[in-house]
Amino acid sequence: MSALREELHHLVDQLPDERLAPVLALVREGARPGRRAAAVAALERVRERMRDVPGVDEELDRLRDGSRG
Repeated sequence: MSALREELHHLVDQLPDERLAPVLALVREGARPGRRAAAVAALERVRERMRDVPGVDEELDRLRDGSRG
């Protein structure tokens, strides 16, 4: 697993249980191949829901701006 994914998993692990399911639903919604705009929108919704988790903005920026190879 990439270091970026490991960091994101660490951030998700910090979420209270009641906030985890909605965040995962948003990520899954935006994960459809070929739908970069939808994925970016989903990451922005995740950012909003995770706004109290330290470091989440930087991690989501890396995910949004990173190359998918």
